[in-house]
Order: sequence, then C-alpha cells, then structure tokens
Amino acid sequence: MASINSHFTFNYSQPIEYRLSHDSVFLAREIFERLSALDLAGKRGLDICAGSGIVGMDFLFHRRAAGQSVPEIFDFLEVQEIYNGHFSLNCDRLGPIGTNLNFLCRNYDTLTAAENANVFDLIVCNPPYFMPGQGKLSPSEFKNRCRFFIDSDLQSLLAGVYNCLKPDGIGFMTLRELAEHGLDILAEARNFSENKLQLEEVGIIRGTHLLKLTKVK
Repeated sequence: MASINSHFTFNYSQPIEYRLSHDSVFLAREIFERLSALDLAGKRGLDICAGSGIVGMDFLFHRRAAGQSVPEIFDFLEVQEIYNGHFSLNCDRLGPIGTNLNFLCRNYDTLTAAENANVFDLIVCNPPYFMPGQGKLSPSEFKNRCRFFIDSDLQSLLAGVYNCLKPDGIGFMTLRELAEHGLDILAEARNFSENKLQLEEVGIIRGTHLLKLTKVK
C-alpha cells in the first residue's frame, strides 16, 4: 500500500505527544473497501485500542461518503482517558453520521465479561505493536502505553474479541511482525485463538499484517 493517504477525510484532534501514523487511516480505508457490499443498518461496531477514534470514524466517513448504510451504534474502547476530549472533538468534526458514537474508557480485558458476549457485528483494532522488552521505552508513560502491550497482552485481546464478536460477526486487526525479536507474532496469535477464532491474513499495511477474524463454526 502507498505511503501517501489519497483518501483524506477530516482534520483529527489528537494528542501532540503522540500522533497517529498512516496505518490507522489506511486500515479504515481497507476495511471500508472490503465491506462495501455489507449492509450495516441496525448493527453495532467496536473500535478497540481506539485512541481518539480515527479508525472507526474514518470507516464511518467513507461509508457516509459512498451513501452506504452505517451501524446504529459504534463503541470506541480506549484505556487512556487523555483521548476522551479529542474523541469528542472528532465526533464534532466528523459531523452527522446517523450512528450513536460512544467513548468507553476501559481496558479491553473487560470484553471477556459475560455481559459482553456476542454483542458486536463488526470489530476493528489497531493495537500496540510491541511487547514489553522489545524496543526502547520512552520517558512518557502515555507514549509507552500507545506503543507497547502494557495494560494487558495479545492473548487477552484475542480472548476479548472472541467473546464479544457475534457468531456471524467479522473483525479486522493489525499485527506487526516481530521476527527481529525472536517472535512469530502470527503463530502466537493463531495459537491463542485455536478452535475459537479463524485468523486469515488478507493484506499488508505498511509492513504490518492485516488479519480478518471470524468465529470458528
């Protein structure tokens, strides 16, 4: 995929300390193109590790611009409260969309709770790329929580997706290759998800694996 965003949507509000990369907007566009034929009217979506909401909002922007149906509800799960104000500003900048947008300041560990079982028709996720110990930490705790699996881990993330995704739902997730750190990230993810989630590699976004997630029937 090209390194220049050719599908501009709107000017996002985001923390100065940690700016989003093109991975987020490219992910949103890729999901939009893959789901263009899917009717999402009355459905519910979830953006995990949402930050200021860019992946989910960009996806909704593209759906609106194409005259396609949008989910009735879209939740944005983010563990760092600092993003909440930016999320609210981005909702305003996105404009009328016909979707109820909710910022949920929670750890994705909560997705494994019984009350969250089989809730979401669509899940999108651009999680941290690195595990603790893989790379140099910043003096900023905020930056580290954006870049590293600090608040929880990949296994818990996949367990949460499995629990809250509907049986016929679909998810998309990015995972960065970590071979230089001696870790086969795709093998790890598939091992965690065995007999629960089917993980299909459907593309590469700027060197990062794009996975399609569905429940094993």
